[in-house]
Amino acid sequence: MSDRRGPEDAWSEFVLAVFDVNGLIIQAGERISAPLGQSAARWQVLGRAFQPRTVAEMAAEMGHARQSVQRVADVLEREGLIAYRPHPTDRRTKLAELTPRGHEVLSAIYQRQVAWFAEVVSQLSEAKLRELTVSLNEVSRTLSSTITDGERES
Repeated sequence: MSDRRGPEDAWSEFVLAVFDVNGLIIQAGERISAPLGQSAARWQVLGRAFQPRTVAEMAAEMGHARQSVQRVADVLEREGLIAYRPHPTDRRTKLAELTPRGHEVLSAIYQRQVAWFAEVVSQLSEAKLRELTVSLNEVSRTLSSTITDGERES
């Protein structure tokens, strides 16, 4: 039995590494947000509601189905952490935005995240993280253009 994880081409190795990092970030997000009664999924929606936007916009940014983000947003609304308000240019949809309580919760999560980040940069420099961010943004732009181009061809 092989201990290989999959194809060894550069793209497959890159994708597997991104999946691994994503999983670890989600695990860290759970640990950071759980003491505040939140989850990584709820944190993602709270963070996106910092600037008012539609649930559909949030879902597209996160790469999730609109319905799953809607469920989380509705729970956050019932708990008084976000509020819906009419969209100024589209009567068919609403904007989700943080309430004052939502700002407090997001701020508390952020403080816990900063402490975790300090631990990370003690092992991996901030300069290296910035370099990796530039590279990941470049990959993101490339992927986005190929997805958009592919949609035009369909």
